[in-house]
Parts: sequence; structure tokens; C-alpha cells
Amino acid sequence: MSKFLFLSIVLLVSLNVSAQQKISFISEYIDFTIDEDYFSMNGIYNLINNTDQPINKKLSFPFTVKTSLIDSIKIMNLNNLQLVPFKKEDKQIGFYLFISPDDTLHINIFYRQNIEHKNIYILQSTKSWEKPLEEAIFTLTVLDNIRIESFSIEPDSSKTGIDNMIYYWSKYNFMPEVDLEIIIDE
Repeated sequence: MSKFLFLSIVLLVSLNVSAQQKISFISEYIDFTIDEDYFSMNGIYNLINNTDQPINKKLSFPFTVKTSLIDSIKIMNLNNLQLVPFKKEDKQIGFYLFISPDDTLHINIFYRQNIEHKNIYILQSTKSWEKPLEEAIFTLTVLDNIRIESFSIEPDSSKTGIDNMIYYWSKYNFMPEVDLEIIIDE
């Protein structure tokens, strides 16, 4: 067999395996909180493996600040209720996820950082998945003594609580063009 034919077969097999390794990020449900000290994010992310092969993939979760400035980070696989180990990098964490064939994986990610004038949650990384989220539901709970100056994405609705204000976003077929910026009135 010629070297060219052998390399062509290897390349085709590699491309086929690579195509089968794709997973889809289909939805996220996130609760943000802003209090006197912290901007917190507690989210559930749903990923699906539509192939007949198991997938073990390294994922990255980006931050707008260095991970050394993040107070707390937790990742939990909700399918098996086990913590997921991660490695802190400059402005992101890296971790591996295993998804069984034809299965959906539910991951909980929590982090907390010091409150700032401009609090940002990165949304534009959705583009790296090459398709919009089927559903993205966000809530933001802000204590009464904190005033919001503006949002980069206007909430769909809001509700006044006993000692807080809650903002709501519901997005479908969502490919964000901007990150979610929450500007605090100083």
C-alpha cells in the first residue's frame, strides 16, 4: 500500500472519530446574586452526546478576572452527584467530563468573586459551540441596598421582594452577541 493511500485512510478515520467526539451544549439555567460583598453565579449546564460512542472531553470555563481573584469555585456532576476536579489557569478553569452515548449530562458550576462596579458573566463563549443554546434562563437577585445602573442585556421582567429585587431573562435559540454586564450604581 502506498504511503499516500495509508495516510489518506488514517486521515479519514481520524476525521470520522473527531466528528463522533462532538457534544452539544444545549441549555443553561443560572442564578446570579449580588450582595454587599460578592457577585455569585450558580448555574446548571446541560450537554448532550448524540453519538453511539462515550465522550471524555476537556472543557474550559472562562472568567473575566484571574482565577486567583475568585473566592470559591465548585463543579458537580449532577448525574452521579460527584465533584468534578478542575485546574485553575490564568482566567479559566479546565476540567474533564465523561458523557455516555446518547445521554445528557447535567453539570452544576458555582463561583463567587468580589463585587465590582462592572460585574460580567461571559456569554460570548457560546459561539465556540457553533450553535445557539436551545434555552438560557437567568435570574439575578440583588439586595435592596444595591442599585443597578445598567445591563448589557435588558431583563425580560423584574419583581420586588421583601429585601431584594429579582430580574429575569428567558432566551431561546440564543447566540449571545455580548456578555452579560451588570453595572452597579456607585
